[in-house]
Amino acid sequence: MRMRLTQVTTGFFCLLLMSSVNISCRRSEQAGGKPPVVKTKTGIEMVAIPGGWFEMGSEKGGSDEKPVHKVWISPFLMDVYEVTQDQFKKYQLPDPSHFKDPNNPLEQINWTDAAIYCNERSLAEGLEPCYDEETWDCNFAANGYRLPTEAEWEYACRAGTSAEYSFGNNKAKLRTFGWCVDNSSGKTHKGGQKAPNPWGLFDMHGNVAEWCNDLYADNYYSQSPEKDPRGPKEGKERVLRGGSWKSSAETCRSAYRSSDPSIDDTCLASDAIGFRCVRNAPDNVSSEQKMNSEKQTQNTAKTGLLYDDIYIEHETTPGHPECSERLVRIIKRLKDEGLYSQLAQIKASPADRHWIETVHAPEYVDRAKSSSENGVGYLDTGDVPISRKSYEAAVMAAGGVLNAIDAVMERKVTNAFCAVRPPGHHAMENRAMGFCIFNNVAIGTRYIQKKHNLPKVLIVDWDVHHGNGTQAEFYDDPNVLYFSVHQYPFYPGSGSQAEQGSGKGLKTNINVPLPAGSGDDRYVKEFEEKLTPAAFSFAPDFILVSAGFDAHEGDLLGGMRVTDRGFAKLTQIVKGIAEKCCAGRLVSVLEGGYGLDGLAASVEAHIRVLMQ
Repeated sequence: MRMRLTQVTTGFFCLLLMSSVNISCRRSEQAGGKPPVVKTKTGIEMVAIPGGWFEMGSEKGGSDEKPVHKVWISPFLMDVYEVTQDQFKKYQLPDPSHFKDPNNPLEQINWTDAAIYCNERSLAEGLEPCYDEETWDCNFAANGYRLPTEAEWEYACRAGTSAEYSFGNNKAKLRTFGWCVDNSSGKTHKGGQKAPNPWGLFDMHGNVAEWCNDLYADNYYSQSPEKDPRGPKEGKERVLRGGSWKSSAETCRSAYRSSDPSIDDTCLASDAIGFRCVRNAPDNVSSEQKMNSEKQTQNTAKTGLLYDDIYIEHETTPGHPECSERLVRIIKRLKDEGLYSQLAQIKASPADRHWIETVHAPEYVDRAKSSSENGVGYLDTGDVPISRKSYEAAVMAAGGVLNAIDAVMERKVTNAFCAVRPPGHHAMENRAMGFCIFNNVAIGTRYIQKKHNLPKVLIVDWDVHHGNGTQAEFYDDPNVLYFSVHQYPFYPGSGSQAEQGSGKGLKTNINVPLPAGSGDDRYVKEFEEKLTPAAFSFAPDFILVSAGFDAHEGDLLGGMRVTDRGFAKLTQIVKGIAEKCCAGRLVSVLEGGYGLDGLAASVEAHIRVLMQ
């Protein structure tokens, strides 16, 4: 046992049957990317949690959180909020709570009385109760309500994240997402007053600790089954998860395990303990088939490729290094080497203007559009030649990156490479420069943060030129770690080591300026000694790579000596960070690279590592 929560209470319960269930479905009104919300006939909202794999436990936590292990969870429904006192009393069950308020979460509830509530709620909605009220065994095949398994609870709490909390690793942000000892004023609070997790569940961190169905064993993870684990067969205490209004930030972590002896004794129930209900998803019959399908997909390293012929139609001036032949050579190389058919093809679509304007000024977007459509030869500067299809290609490049991000978030692919043009990392808020029109990676970062509710993004930029546009966009943003290794001094003139961010973003902008002639060993050294520790400390939720290959030894513009093998090693390092910090979530976006043979060879080497 890790933590005890005790408080005296009394209470005896009687039962009341109510009408049958009638569930309707609506989309969450929160930001996109969340599962749908269903509302029962009695008005209780539940999130339809999708089935999937996740890494359960934490290497940074206590011994009972180890080993970290892969778990499959079948789809299920979970209450959006913790069960309230008013909901509990609806079945003529006396309220045992210490902090009396009909809208506050029920507390001072023992495990068996929580199970009784689940049965009563099931009967009231015409569902089959899950609990045998003599043995307290749970019938997981029943369609009624029950307490979540410990694995279901952690899976739902993480909501696709892999950090210490559903909002990242910064425990100072707990005040935004939950009630704990630091902000609760010594009491519970009405649900929904803090921010939800990425799947729209409230108070998964703090307010009241929540009963799980499982018995507790500190060594259970070493013997836990892979599919839908349900806890040990024997034990004296039941599992509690989530922490409470009296908990420290440490004990509110997603992976933190605790237990309590108040299984059927109301005299031991605590005013820090409550619960929420779950039930099997109505379409759970195909769960085994879906698990096997997704497991097969996971065991086949699935890398996505984003490409569209529209990118060829962005025409520059004759002899210009940023030419359509760059993509022609890349795609040909992938086909010749037999890789193209092994990649999951991701379709491009135009980026909604709303997303472009999270980075670029509306008047600049208008100017880019009109300049292209009116046949103006250059946009803003002589180093950004454009044609009549350039605006369309730029919008599709940004949209393609967003589609690749969606594919990773939806687990259709593990990671992805975006073969797009025009490139983007020099594009500023209100002007084009350096061959770039829209900053694809910056737009993708805002998309990850705003649509998918993953706040912390790491951008790794290994283009030979410093990404001044990307740096400018996130210079004061503490939630974006920008790491750039580049030739210096060189175009565009920025990128000195002294440029480290400003305000709250200070120290989240890391420039590694290197002299001309630097090769594989120097690049790898900088990644291992500077990027890796900074990334692990930052703990990103997603990684984007500005993958310029113009540091290649055969490039037309750069003066570096990196080989295709060197780019493979850099990819291995970044991919390793993604696997350890953010469940492998990584999207790589083409920037520069103008020696056609070296570019194609480097992209091949890069993708081979992504596919491993």
